[in-house]
Amino acid sequence: MSNSNTSSEDPYMLGRNYYASARLAMLHLLIHAQFGFLLHPSIKLPSAIKNQEQLRIADVGTGTGIWIGELTRELPQAHIDGYDISDEQYPPQEWYGPNVSLSKLDIFKPLPKELEGKYDVVHLRFFMTIASDDNVQAVVNNLKGMLKPGGCLQWVERDWMSKFPEKAEKSDDPHTQITCYHRSLFPKVRWINSLPAQFEQCGLEVLDYVTQAPLPVYRKPWNEDCLIGWAAIGDLIKNQEDKKWYRERLAEAAENAKKGWYVDWELVVCVGRKDG
Repeated sequence: MSNSNTSSEDPYMLGRNYYASARLAMLHLLIHAQFGFLLHPSIKLPSAIKNQEQLRIADVGTGTGIWIGELTRELPQAHIDGYDISDEQYPPQEWYGPNVSLSKLDIFKPLPKELEGKYDVVHLRFFMTIASDDNVQAVVNNLKGMLKPGGCLQWVERDWMSKFPEKAEKSDDPHTQITCYHRSLFPKVRWINSLPAQFEQCGLEVLDYVTQAPLPVYRKPWNEDCLIGWAAIGDLIKNQEDKKWYRERLAEAAENAKKGWYVDWELVVCVGRKDG
């Protein structure tokens, strides 16, 4: 596996250093703890499960590969391929065994022929900072193209932005002010609330659509994971006046979080099946 740096076309803004990787690890563990599954129960693996070496699974936007690492414990003989626009956060491939590959792929570009109709399951999560209302259909089409007939797509997201107004006032709490500031940085994400429609428009049968607020026992680590990501965004701000304002609001948000303040946002899981 190559050790090349992040692509110059990498749209991901939350960083790929060890802080970012640790944040993603906590994010994964929180999702798993919340839902209790890696693959949604509506996904019925084909008869190949009896002969797992025929089962092929893809993880798109794999990041650190932690989802794949956990899945190898449940399906040790399955072939699992991880794809990301950057390989900078990948662990040594041999840690995951001979049935796992980790390589680079830009899912926003036309799908390579060799990936068409290859997988029983395709998994993707947390594209809210890089997918937009304008390009999400192209992503879903590419993911569908990776599926075998009868294969399933599982998409996991965080519906955060819809909980906040389009514009903040100076009197608003710091979470609202920062989130509204992020609207100038992030793509438009109305698509998160319409994932089932996005699936159906691409010809996928929606098997399930689940929304859940974080359980109270996980609110604190979710808050902290969020604040770590926000700190990484703040480091990217070039305007020094904006950066100072942002850091002040972030410090206030952290203090509020310590006192029990939290955002009642939702985790979203959408599962679809390709005809066949």
